[in-house]
Amino acid sequence: MFSVNSSIYSYSFTDVDGNSISMNNYQHKKLMLVNIATSSSYVSQLSQLQQLQQQYADSLIVIGFPSNSFGHENRTNSEIKSFCQSQYGVSFLLASKGSVRGNDIQAIYQWLTRQSENGQFNNEVRDDFQKYIIDANGELTGVFKGNVPPLDNQIISVITGSFN
Repeated sequence: MFSVNSSIYSYSFTDVDGNSISMNNYQHKKLMLVNIATSSSYVSQLSQLQQLQQQYADSLIVIGFPSNSFGHENRTNSEIKSFCQSQYGVSFLLASKGSVRGNDIQAIYQWLTRQSENGQFNNEVRDDFQKYIIDANGELTGVFKGNVPPLDNQIISVITGSFN
């Protein structure tokens, strides 16, 4: 059995408004963490992410992590928030803009992408809108490429299949 060095719940991040958010607040909830970019070809997925958040509001927390790691996010935090709300009706949690790969990768994305941290597998963020699903026990249970829509049957089955 592979030894997990840390729990997702030991991390925190800064939201788009500058507040510190502890992942510990989301214990016993399923999480979907998605690196978003407002100029990405996948930006229309924001409406499906919002739909997921509403449909599974009792058990799923969607968190968008704006990133310019692929060159598609030139807006500031306030511009990102305004765009997401006005264009796609986003009410799910948005983190402040940060890197999801490379030397300046955010700590939460280190956990998501390194087996030594998450205990499941190594994986690299390869595109905007890559989706990570964490079950209610804090375990990484699914990773989906950016081109897989949030309402895809594979994603829905991972979300619904891990609920008790």
